[in-house]
Amino acid sequence: MQKNAEQIISALESAGFHARFLPISAMEQIKEHYDTMLERGPDTQWLRNGVGHFRRHQPPKLDFEPQSFLVIACQGYQGGRGGKVVLRQKGQTIEIPIGPFCPDGQYPEDRLPELLAELTRGWQLGHTAGISQKLLAALSGLGQYGRNNICFVGEYGSYVGLQAHYTDIPYEGPVCAELRMAACETCDLCRKACPTGAIGETQVIDAGRCISVKNEVRGRIPRWIPKTAHHTLNGCLRCQECCPQNPPVDHNCHVLALDEAETKRLLSRGKKMPKTVEKKFRDFGIGWDMQVVKRNAKLAVKAKQST
Repeated sequence: MQKNAEQIISALESAGFHARFLPISAMEQIKEHYDTMLERGPDTQWLRNGVGHFRRHQPPKLDFEPQSFLVIACQGYQGGRGGKVVLRQKGQTIEIPIGPFCPDGQYPEDRLPELLAELTRGWQLGHTAGISQKLLAALSGLGQYGRNNICFVGEYGSYVGLQAHYTDIPYEGPVCAELRMAACETCDLCRKACPTGAIGETQVIDAGRCISVKNEVRGRIPRWIPKTAHHTLNGCLRCQECCPQNPPVDHNCHVLALDEAETKRLLSRGKKMPKTVEKKFRDFGIGWDMQVVKRNAKLAVKAKQST
């Protein structure tokens, strides 16, 4: 027997996820959002790319007539816990925080495909290509945007992973109008904390200036990014750790310690991670591009040494 929207939400919540349905009629607000995006923020290549990406995927290429969106939030940071890498260099200890990751390599969303297949048996799901999952979460009432343009979901705060699907599951619920957190109206801690000025006075950021966009992929880091801005093994935590709407993160929960010899190999010249050090990172549960890990570690160490 097919489950209805309410039963699916209840089952997802029981499994440790937050979820909401959104009626397909919300597409009107979604189109309006993208049509006015360039008017509400800086006219950057990033924004133009986002608008173009949305328009190229409309109407969606689906084998069914969509009736709703299903939006799901997974708690990140292993329940609000963080991690760090501890290096040893010339008798000194250097600590580098680690952004959202699961030390055992098993992310909460890894359980979703099998769970969704069971809960939506008899229904059809399709990828929401081109549509911001943060926008769908806000319109569904699952979350709200912060000033830093990250989505906040209940007790998870912004340490959250999102995914969304078109579905043919009937749903006629409301579309939320309050997309942004009221607390941000009188708070600008994240704007002051942003090391590159990506967060402006309005709640629309210049994503092209966000460190995470640059340091989570291979390549040379732009020179306009201050050397002191580099502080993590991946991404950037400045705007999230200072936010009073977020749960505290304890980076001491998961610690990867390297000795002097391993630190020297990690910080050596060249782009490739030494095999012995790479194995230690992999065994710890970090599965990212090791060239990126090595580059970011070197940048973070230089930043700490310059302060």
